[in-house]
Amino acid sequence: MRNSIKALATAAAALLSGTAGIVQAQEARNVIIFLGDAGGLPTLNAGGILAHDKPQSLYIHTMPYVALSDTSSANRWVTDSGAGMTAIMTGHKTNNAMVSAIPSGPNGAVSPVKTLLEYAEQRGLSTGVMTNMKIWDATPAATYAHVAARKDKDSIFQQMLKPRFGDGVDILIGKGRADAVTSFAARQTTAEKAFATAGYRFGEDPAIVRDAARVAVLRDSDFAPIPAVEATIAQLAKNPKGYFLMVEWDMHTDDPKKGLRHVVEMDDMIRRVHEIAGKDTLILFTADHSFGLRMGGGERGSPLLQQYDAEAAKPGTTNESNGVISVQDGHTGEEVIVAASGPGADKVHGFMPNTRLFDIMLSAFGWKRDQ
Repeated sequence: MRNSIKALATAAAALLSGTAGIVQAQEARNVIIFLGDAGGLPTLNAGGILAHDKPQSLYIHTMPYVALSDTSSANRWVTDSGAGMTAIMTGHKTNNAMVSAIPSGPNGAVSPVKTLLEYAEQRGLSTGVMTNMKIWDATPAATYAHVAARKDKDSIFQQMLKPRFGDGVDILIGKGRADAVTSFAARQTTAEKAFATAGYRFGEDPAIVRDAARVAVLRDSDFAPIPAVEATIAQLAKNPKGYFLMVEWDMHTDDPKKGLRHVVEMDDMIRRVHEIAGKDTLILFTADHSFGLRMGGGERGSPLLQQYDAEAAKPGTTNESNGVISVQDGHTGEEVIVAASGPGADKVHGFMPNTRLFDIMLSAFGWKRDQ
């Protein structure tokens, strides 16, 4: 009886104090961000219908927390990938073409700003970057490098192997092998020697990720995404402190069918990662910017791809004039979706600046910004 009275008193006190039903927020052990490069809402919509012949048919559409993110840069209403990813990875707006650096003086001077991956490296977590673009391109570079001009691939490669925090990205998978060969040859060495000296197992086959904790896979051709991301997560998850992983997939639709196929590839990756990553993992999807794709036609009951191909086959039809899916080749400035699940995902809601994504990921880990 005495214990029952005590329990009732405790419950009553909780009700009076407003703490009843409140569960201590769980911190994430791991954070995975999927970045659909140019994957705006029109592109996601068309990609899902093209693949599944029904709206809102992507796995992304089932993720429980959703927001719309502004993508403007510090100096343009329409961002490029450098400024767009810098905002997400550092919490700072910057000028187009800059990569995890902000203007700091005259004559183009810039100052580096710390990335979430660098926070993770500093704290001993494992880190990974996977992309079907070049590994030194603006989006992946914004996770680990700091340059005033995104085209400065030599500096990006140099910083990749000489990080400011920790030992740098543990698992690198992407394109740009020929670029690496050229860049390191200019410094009188080879890509193989440079990566080996930095402690990487270097190769072209993503399967080698399963056999080493520190791997650089550089190639100049496409690769199967799901086996690569499975191997990456299996390796990163061996660290008891957790991991941070960024996965970029190109969704530019200057080639509409290729770009929309990439939408489905990334969506399938996200579905699979939800199955294997564990409940202690915050999973986010967003885009760095949108793109000038529009669905202007199409009838239900017939596969959209067939209708698009029939329209494209008409004499004089271009990507821009196709009446089913048209593309004005270029970035656009409307908001993009953020979709999330896992610890910390409830902070994804409403309209937000893209810089808030950095704080959401930082908070999910239980960390605070450096002063």
